[in-house]
Amino acid sequence: MIRSYIILLLITCFTVSCSKKEENNTKLSITQYQKDSLSFDLPVGWKVKQDYTNKTGRYLELDKYSDYKVKSTLAIGILHDNVISDSVIASQIRQLQFYYQKVNFKLLEQNKKIQLGKYPAIMTSYEADDTKNKVYGKICVIQNNNKTISVQIVDSETKEGLSEYNTIFNTFTIR
Repeated sequence: MIRSYIILLLITCFTVSCSKKEENNTKLSITQYQKDSLSFDLPVGWKVKQDYTNKTGRYLELDKYSDYKVKSTLAIGILHDNVISDSVIASQIRQLQFYYQKVNFKLLEQNKKIQLGKYPAIMTSYEADDTKNKVYGKICVIQNNNKTISVQIVDSETKEGLSEYNTIFNTFTIR
């Protein structure tokens, strides 16, 4: 009886120890980016490529690396004014249609209401295929504190899921 209890206690301690170690590893894999009144968490593999400010707002470009290649890009534009979400999306679609004019470009969904992290947003998704490289993209617009946040996601692997982007936008803070 005592031997069984000791074995059960050892198994319980080992399980708790492993789960705490896994939790600590998850926390270590996320880094916080903080600069000029903006902060957010970056999941493992993500790096800030650009971050600059001009008269109209701020622009950030983040890349996700896997096997030493860029697998996803996240572009964030923060405008100092409220701009109508539909016009921001329409403008970006026109730019994309021009950029992808020599490949198969198609809209998959238009102006769908979603939740991007802790923010309600409007999203349009697209696909571009030049027969050797296919990319999936999403254009999202968030209205927050008299600012318009334009988000463009370009992913070379999948058109599904926003979990990593939600990790970023759950902690996205502008002061």
